Amino acid sequence: MGKIIVIRHAKSDWSSYGSDFDRGLNKRGYKSCEVISQELKKRIKKAPDKFLISPAKRAQLTHQEIFSSWYNDYNLDKFTVIENSLYSGSNKIILESIKDHLSGSDISIIIGHNPILNELLYDISNKGQNLIPSNLVTAGCVIIEYNSNKYEVTNFNDGLILEYLYPRQFF
Repeated sequence: MGKIIVIRHAKSDWSSYGSDFDRGLNKRGYKSCEVISQELKKRIKKAPDKFLISPAKRAQLTHQEIFSSWYNDYNLDKFTVIENSLYSGSNKIILESIKDHLSGSDISIIIGHNPILNELLYDISNKGQNLIPSNLVTAGCVIIEYNSNKYEVTNFNDGLILEYLYPRQFF
């Protein structure tokens, strides 16, 4: 079995007028990361094997804030692939990247942006699509389970959405 967890970046900081790409997280974003990290630990028990992350600063910070505590002395970056198409690309490229980089991993994480992630959720799941939100909220995550973790040979038809988590559920 394999799991892919799709996470939208946490709430970004609009107080600085830098580029969209370079925006960090605001206070609520950091708090949301803490909550989602705790909730994921309750549900998956094991640290993820691989990460596919957008290069944008807010996605990178979300990745670090949620998962750095899971790895103690290990370097989180060695499990991470930066995927430019998660910032501004196509689902076709993202699907190929999933097959290339996440295949064989028991638990994989994808962190990116909307609307790409909302579209991607329909492409990598077939069962439980009623749980896909119309707008994946910031720091929201969707847990999808597969019969196999051999994504290079799948069309993702067996993807079953187990749960949609979002920070406000837990405040």
